Amino acid sequence: MELARIGNRLVLNAYGKTLVEDGQKILEAVAQLETKLQDQYIQNQFMRIGSCAPAPLWALRTTFATYYPWLSMKDEVQADAQVLLEQLENHHYAAIILDYPVHHPELECIKICDEILHIATTADQPIAQKETVSFHELNGSYFLEYQNTGYWHDLCTERMPDSRFIVENNLELYQIIQRQSILYTFRTSLTIPRFHLYEERIYLPFTDPEATLTFYLVGPKEIFNKLPELEKHLHEVNWVHYRSEDFDVG
Repeated sequence: MELARIGNRLVLNAYGKTLVEDGQKILEAVAQLETKLQDQYIQNQFMRIGSCAPAPLWALRTTFATYYPWLSMKDEVQADAQVLLEQLENHHYAAIILDYPVHHPELECIKICDEILHIATTADQPIAQKETVSFHELNGSYFLEYQNTGYWHDLCTERMPDSRFIVENNLELYQIIQRQSILYTFRTSLTIPRFHLYEERIYLPFTDPEATLTFYLVGPKEIFNKLPELEKHLHEVNWVHYRSEDFDVG
């Protein structure tokens, strides 16, 4: 019997306490198992990808649509690499994109692309006469951003603490402001092939080492076995079409 009488009260004895404690552990284990099974079920329907930056996600998205149309993909930007690794380990993500390689016997790691951060400025600005820029010389400037750009946003706010960043989440408003202002905007070596088709801007690369990234796709080996020649296809991506569904030429 798990109850003992003390005076007019019934209380749990040692057996009862053990039963309650073990029962709580079992319930917690069941809840964790349900979450794990749900994540695995979802991953059988599509691949959930987490990335430290948005551009390599687009490369993966367009590659999947072209060469692996049977596989759906959901994605999100998460600037914290440690969170990405933890979520990969607990199966929240089927694969992740990092800005450094991972060497692990159970994981595959393939290069996606290199990316160099630039600013875009109008030709009448004095800085347009330069060939390169640095975080130090631009600290204190005003910048216009479209939504959060993951790693790049965090890097720029950290390296240019005296600058002001105007983040516009509405694409139409962003385009209007960008076209009618002299505010600096951010572009990269991956996005410039698309943007230069419709904007009259001068692009200047940052010389700071941390402004150049190499992105890698990391995930379990069995994931990559389902995607033959993935690395080859990623390297063939035509960046002129980057986000063409959002940024129409005109």
